[in-house]
This record gives sequence, C-alpha cells and structure tokens, in this order.
Amino acid sequence: MNMQFSPLPSLPSGLKNGVGFGHQNRLYVGLGSLGNKWLMLDLNEQQSWQEKSAFPGVARNDAVCVPVEGGCYVFSGAGTTPELGYTTVLVDGYYYDCAQDSWSLVTDDIPVGLLGGAGFAMDDNLYFVGGYNKAQFDGLMAQLSSPELAADADLKQATLVEFMSRPIEAYQWNEMIYRFDLSAKQWQPLAENPFQANCGAGVLRRQDSLILVEGEVKPGLRSLHTKQLRFAASQLVETSYLPAIVESDSQHEGLAGAFCGEVDAMPIVAGGAYFVGSQNNYRSEQFYSHQGLTKTFTDDIWCFDGNRWQRVGKMPQGCAYGVAITTPHGLAIIGGESSQGEALCDSHLCLNS
Repeated sequence: MNMQFSPLPSLPSGLKNGVGFGHQNRLYVGLGSLGNKWLMLDLNEQQSWQEKSAFPGVARNDAVCVPVEGGCYVFSGAGTTPELGYTTVLVDGYYYDCAQDSWSLVTDDIPVGLLGGAGFAMDDNLYFVGGYNKAQFDGLMAQLSSPELAADADLKQATLVEFMSRPIEAYQWNEMIYRFDLSAKQWQPLAENPFQANCGAGVLRRQDSLILVEGEVKPGLRSLHTKQLRFAASQLVETSYLPAIVESDSQHEGLAGAFCGEVDAMPIVAGGAYFVGSQNNYRSEQFYSHQGLTKTFTDDIWCFDGNRWQRVGKMPQGCAYGVAITTPHGLAIIGGESSQGEALCDSHLCLNS
C-alpha cells in the first residue's frame, strides 16, 4: 500500500479539536476552533463547504462524536458556560439529523467525564470509554482562572507543575465503560475498562468493535497500545490487545490526536502528536514526563495489515487534532493543528495509489 493525497476544498476557517462524520457521500465537521459552526461538503460536487444548522449548545473542544445511520451524536467536551466563566467538562449530549439539518438535546446528565473519550453505537445503544476526570479538570480550571493566580504568573506556573507532576493513576480518568440506552435515555456502567483509561485515542469502528489506537494516559504521555473492545447483546463480550506500532518502531513514543480511519478496508493512522523522551522520563519516575520537551507533530502514515503496522507514506505536513472520516473514495483528512499551533483549513483525501 502506498498512500497519495488528493486535495478537497479548503475549510472557510481552520479546524482543530472539533468533530466530524460522513453520511451518504457528504462530510460534516464542526465545533472546536470553529465554535458553534457546522459545515458540510458534498463529495459528489466538491465545490465548497456549506454552513448547516449551528450547534445549539455551549461551544466545545474534544467532544465525543458517534456516527449513526442518518446522523451523529455529540456528547460532552470542554467548554465555557456563562454561569461559571471558565472551561469545564460538559455533561450534555445532542443528536444531529442529516435529513432535517436539525439538532436536538438528548441528555444533560452524563454521569462521568467524557472529555477526550471515544464512543461507539450498536443496537440502539451508545457505548463510551475513556475521558478526563471532571472534578479534577474543573478544579484545575477554577484555580487557574481565580484572581489570585491570574495576578501571579509564578504561582500559576507552580500550580500547573504540581498538577502535571503526578503518576498516571492520580488523574483518575474514567475507568468504566458506560452504556447509554437511546430509547430509555438511561445511563448504565457496563463494565470496568481492562485497559488504561485514556483520552485522544485514534478511533476505528467495525461492525461490533471499537478499536482505540494509543492516545494519552496522562497529560503529555501517550499509550503505546492498540486495543479492541467487542460488543454483543448490549454487553461488552471481549477485549484484546492488537499488535502495536511500537512493535514495528522501537523508538515510537505513542500518538495523540492522530487521524484514524480506513483505506480499502485497511486501518490507517496518520499524523498525531507526541513528546520525544516522555516515555523514558516516565519510566525514570519523572512524572511530569513532557516537562521541557517540544511537542512533535508527525507526518507518518501507518497501515495495519492484520499482523503488523507498517509505514506507508507521508502526509503533506505533520499535524494532529483534526477530523478523519472514512469514505468510499478514501480517508478524508480535514483540518488539524500544525507544529506552529495553527488551526488548518486544508482538506485532503488519502487514498491508495
């Protein structure tokens, strides 16, 4: 497999930390740096991105987007409510209907922090895994926005260093797999997650399975594992580790915010961000594992052939935290963040040459 890129129309403004999905040869993206905007591109016409109905809730980053037939669900994320005036983990979720171009509130009582988590739909249920600890995130944001810290840069930095200088388990990210019954609108903790809870993993969805590629296990430190969770009869029935990228590259540091999807039914992971040296630092009990390190935005493209991961090409530039959507034409890679922190407007189709 050898990847090449075909350009798609550019976004009207840069997109990072947003969400997106595909439906009937149309791509939908929004939120993140686009605020409440919701855009659509028809791949049959490929003329320009069109504005659709704006997202009705609080603007948010790193929400969980779950595609379903006819639309998608957008749950949680981090956003600033008028009541508090600082960023918190949000506990509401919405459904977008493609045919009606309309949004509706589905839930406002998500029982656990899902910021940066992943979701999967099957048999009138949504399943969620991972996500930031809401109490810890909200508490840190409240501290950082307090008048005391706002007026004292050294104290603010010391607060951040203290927060970052803890082991993985201290962050208490969501360790349960939750089920949301769409008919009854009820939440249920389904099972304990056998893997380390993480955020910002690459997400691949198969008929009955959710595959998570790496992601963070604490701020600045990435997982090195690829994990699979399989569902049936409204239950989690099997979990397993799949071959990992680090088995093909011993220097691999893990990826967060990578673009994940499929090309010719083969799993693809492109781009992503990491800190060179963070794994060694953490193993040496330097728990602020990315302190003093520069974030690397890779341009590598990896393909999983069922047995191992192989590098199969390069992206036009290193980037992460955009949107990837599997289409019949190839993997759509939309927006992202550059190594300069810029929210990108670029859109491409990644396909096998």
